[in-house]
Amino acid sequence: MSFSKALFCMISAASIITMISSCNSPTGSYQSFAEYKKPIYRNVAKWTRDYEGTARNPVIIVHGFLGSKLIHPKTRKNIWGNFRLSDEITAFPPERSRMLAVPMTHGRPLHKLDSSAVVKGLMEDAKVRVFGMNISLPSYSSLIKILTDAGYCAENKALPKDKTIKNLFLFGYDWRRDLPSNAALLAKFIAKKKAFMQKQFKKKFGIENYDVQFDVIAHSMGGLLSRYYLRYGGADMPADGSIAKPTWAGSKQIDKLLIVGTPNGGYLDTVLEMTRGMRVDSAAPMVAPAILGTWATYYQMMPPTSTRSVIYKDDPSEKGVDIFDPKVWIDLKWGLADPKQDKNLKVLLPNVKKRSERRKIALEHLTKCLKRAKQFTNTMRVSASPPDDVKLFLFLGDAVLTNRRATVDRKTGKLDVFDQDPGDGKVLVMSAVWDERMGMQKDPPFYIVSPIEWSAVYRLPAAHMGITKMEFFADNMKWCLLITPTPAQIKRRKKNPKAFIMQWRKLNEKQQPQFNKK
Repeated sequence: MSFSKALFCMISAASIITMISSCNSPTGSYQSFAEYKKPIYRNVAKWTRDYEGTARNPVIIVHGFLGSKLIHPKTRKNIWGNFRLSDEITAFPPERSRMLAVPMTHGRPLHKLDSSAVVKGLMEDAKVRVFGMNISLPSYSSLIKILTDAGYCAENKALPKDKTIKNLFLFGYDWRRDLPSNAALLAKFIAKKKAFMQKQFKKKFGIENYDVQFDVIAHSMGGLLSRYYLRYGGADMPADGSIAKPTWAGSKQIDKLLIVGTPNGGYLDTVLEMTRGMRVDSAAPMVAPAILGTWATYYQMMPPTSTRSVIYKDDPSEKGVDIFDPKVWIDLKWGLADPKQDKNLKVLLPNVKKRSERRKIALEHLTKCLKRAKQFTNTMRVSASPPDDVKLFLFLGDAVLTNRRATVDRKTGKLDVFDQDPGDGKVLVMSAVWDERMGMQKDPPFYIVSPIEWSAVYRLPAAHMGITKMEFFADNMKWCLLITPTPAQIKRRKKNPKAFIMQWRKLNEKQQPQFNKK
């Protein structure tokens, strides 16, 4: 075939394809390959957004690790949430370090330790002061905006003109302190907000003592806290160290739990940072291992020994180091057991003059934290089916290579990461799902093995905080909250359908004309 004929055939083929494509509109087409960035929201979505009746559950946001602001209980000065790049980049100053650490006290259990700080709400944005200028770094403001755009009204904000009910609540808690203890605070918070919602429903609809159910959106460590509450309510773990069966006490108040980027199976960086120190951001100061070692929650997010996340460098069997054993920390000189941390212990324990006494207090605190963390991890690992009227949704990031395993040198205690897997940069996919195949050495099954029965799992190409800003997350979160009913919600609707219809009709006539015409 000559070049001119070949060129003619190519042009003809291209013309035919163009002609077919131009006749093939996406609307009504079986052949359209068009892709779009955003979904279309029309009347039904708008009605759902505008609805304020009892069929819409109020929402509680439970933040993650580091996610609330901490202030001094007396001076009200900032302890966590506002940072200076200029003079605090190396480390926190002594007074602020003492406030940031949980006070270690000989002979006192973790839940009875004094508080060095008080919570000043969820951190919507972190503040960084750079050379005299204030810079705001988004934290949970994106998540709050998504929910307000979906029609929820935050309790701490003024009501919009077209709204009459506040139904979005922010649970701020001390992220340094024991998770079961914080679950007890969450139980009190929910009871208080339930009474608040009942008062609003009585005022608007004349309904007495409505059985308000909540939907909870929990990010990162907040997912562990919320899942513990769902399983055990505000009850503590057994004092004898045993493992209790789930009572699902929290399910009496929760319809849906949306867990976002949560380390259900722990994450390796907890151990790495408690031995090296932690810097949240390049603009934030370094938090010393001695300070991190006082936070009970950090140990409660360590990966289970069964995952073999840490192995000895000279162990060919790769059995896995028991990172919940205090002796391991002492032998490897990790965290509070590192003699080099005495310079920081002097700051944290200014009234303890002897080095030996400071070490005794530090090791006792370390042992209490590890014992409590092991019990917590084993408690959360108990397999149990949730009640039928509860749905658990998981949103996870899967686009960042995330630390999975490390070797440790027996002589120096030095940790070296040698294996990474998909995750969000902090939490592995397998940890978020809590896929127990992570630690299996022989013949793992092809399907997920998890102690958690998920209603649905959504994978997003995003980093740990980036998940909460994605369009995909926003759209599917709203679908889970507003469109997907639990069996309990269906029963409530069938039990009193007239009440729901009347609540629909209370909407503006222009927003919902066909309901008002009936």
